[in-house]
Amino acid sequence: MKVLLIHPPMTLLPNEIPSVVPPLGLAYIGAVLEKEGYKVEILDAVALNWKNPSKVNDMFHLGQSWKDISISIERSKPDVVGVSCLFSSQSHNAHKVAELTKAYDIKVPVVIGGAHPSALPQKVLEDPNVDYVVVGEGEATMLEFLDKWSKGAPLNDIEGFAYKKDKEIKLKPRKEFIKNLDSLPFPARHLLPMEEYFNAMQSHVVTLMRRHFTSMITSRGCPFNCVFCSIHTIWGYNWRARSPNNVLLEIEHLVKTFKVREIHFEDDNLTLDRKRIEKICDMIIESKLDIKWATPNGVAIWTLNKNLLNKMKKSGCYKLCFGIESGDANTLKFIRKPVNLTHAKKVIQWANEAGIWTDGFFVIGFPHEPLNSINKTLKFAVESDLDFANFFIASPYPGTTLLGIMEKEGMISNNFSWGNLRVAKAGEDTQFFTSEELNFLQRELHFNFFRKRALNYLSPKKLALRLKRIQSREDLLFLFGLLRRFTQTQKNGFNKSDVTQKMGGNSFEVVN
Repeated sequence: MKVLLIHPPMTLLPNEIPSVVPPLGLAYIGAVLEKEGYKVEILDAVALNWKNPSKVNDMFHLGQSWKDISISIERSKPDVVGVSCLFSSQSHNAHKVAELTKAYDIKVPVVIGGAHPSALPQKVLEDPNVDYVVVGEGEATMLEFLDKWSKGAPLNDIEGFAYKKDKEIKLKPRKEFIKNLDSLPFPARHLLPMEEYFNAMQSHVVTLMRRHFTSMITSRGCPFNCVFCSIHTIWGYNWRARSPNNVLLEIEHLVKTFKVREIHFEDDNLTLDRKRIEKICDMIIESKLDIKWATPNGVAIWTLNKNLLNKMKKSGCYKLCFGIESGDANTLKFIRKPVNLTHAKKVIQWANEAGIWTDGFFVIGFPHEPLNSINKTLKFAVESDLDFANFFIASPYPGTTLLGIMEKEGMISNNFSWGNLRVAKAGEDTQFFTSEELNFLQRELHFNFFRKRALNYLSPKKLALRLKRIQSREDLLFLFGLLRRFTQTQKNGFNKSDVTQKMGGNSFEVVN
């Protein structure tokens, strides 16, 4: 049986940075299916045409054209097509792939999985071109589906699976997740166009230090319940981790097979078990692996201490992203984020001293967040001495507590659309701001942070601390890359001499 797994093209706003990285979810499923004897192809429509984004109205289409995707489906001659849909903003592209599949052969079943369909399986199945939805963790579900579907067996007892029967939508929730992640084969990267990722050099958030990079996931699940996060719809709340030995084996495999020299750990909770991450660092050091690594998905800042940060640096870590979310204690309480801001400043200081570049993730635009709270976030970002800061807009994604709060309080507009949910652009008004005002605030936060950061670098002490990181040619080239990013940020900033803006009776204050 032939299974074609498709990563659809993306539709991006002009201010969204494209990300051309391996679709690890599909690669894991592909590896499991291959192990069981299925013939598998993966079509990464983004990677196969990342050089030529096309403009569609005020957006950009990144990846293969729909015509080329149709040709690829016809050439593959699949018996089953699986489609990835990670983000609600990209759901229309996943549905378009389903439509093209049915145009090729209406009898070919279309299975969709990812965060969006996992949160809204009934909604996704309203599309006549979608036959089945994998809800949550996909490897075991997809394998069981194929085994039963190929034999004509009933599908009603498959956990984590939604389907149509007699015009009704049936769903059986998943009760058990994969406990032993070491039992999974490594992602089937041999089915992916690895050279295209290397050539694109377009990572998720992180500015690359080395060209041959790839991403890895060493753990799944999150025991926390931040109001804006929907990751539990995929991995659940129980944190499960691969053993240090298993992680090292994959790193060695990547270095040997694909000449990888930089790794991005995309875990939601890479450092939750401090002893485990220490062991991973020790094994990388002892193996004398020449790799650099970073954490574009963020790490829990409260899990870090000075000794661990020094060990991470020695093992190749050059940049850490911290999910701090807010500089206001009241907003953190609303978010349900266990961040101690005093400790967070210490960790950032320790990371700077260890020679690790630091990046903070912050979220603004919560339903009842006033301007004073947003000002505190900017103030914290600047005074904490972060090298970078990313300011995102709170979006009511399906499966989040935030969506429930906004629905209950009547904050979801009549023109609400899942396709408009983006952290780079506000889609809904809040108690204090319109969506347009939030978009303005987001631009100004980035502009003012980098302006103040540039001024801080003029301090001899701060400058000396950063220059200590420049110990090789690649460190210097990386610094030039950061400077380019800073320059672009200045160009994209709201070009006004006075950035104070009246909003709802309040003024946006620039930190001095």
